[in-house]
Amino acid sequence: MKNINKKYLFYGFIALNIMGLVYLYFSGYEIDVKMLKTLLNTQYFLVSYIAYILILIVRGLTLLPGTAFLLAGIYIFSFLQVFIAIQIAIISYCFIIYNFSHKLNFKVPQKILDFEQKIKNTEIPIIFALCFIPGISINVLVYFLSIIDIKLKNILIGIISGTSITSIIYISIITGIFESTSYVLN
Repeated sequence: MKNINKKYLFYGFIALNIMGLVYLYFSGYEIDVKMLKTLLNTQYFLVSYIAYILILIVRGLTLLPGTAFLLAGIYIFSFLQVFIAIQIAIISYCFIIYNFSHKLNFKVPQKILDFEQKIKNTEIPIIFALCFIPGISINVLVYFLSIIDIKLKNILIGIISGTSITSIIYISIITGIFESTSYVLN
């Protein structure tokens, strides 16, 4: 497909979404959030859960922030379901990024190669600690680690153990906020 066709397709998709939102706004359509939550948790649970995991995987392959997706997941699903979905998504996009980083054959700058020996001595504790630093994107971290030839096993151990703890903390805080606001509103 030519670049010009992709460009028109992309702009058409954006225009279609904007027109749909404008139509819903002017027609007075209101979304019943509680009904939607009940519907997604009962009749269409498996489909909505798989779709949520796939959205998290795609989000992990981009540099989009995950906060909105985390909030939506916590509102719709239970604590454990969101935690499992996040871990499945992280493992999935770690595999994807690791495999594609080796196939892309980018030239690695010397500054990155200088970190190789520093990280290789204590791989797992460093990866684990990097998961706790706000602002460090896990997908960029996995790409960086795969470029300097850290074993996939060590990447997964460090990333999963670090993100498990941070996910539990984030989900607990947001769940507490949701519960406290619902208590105040009722």
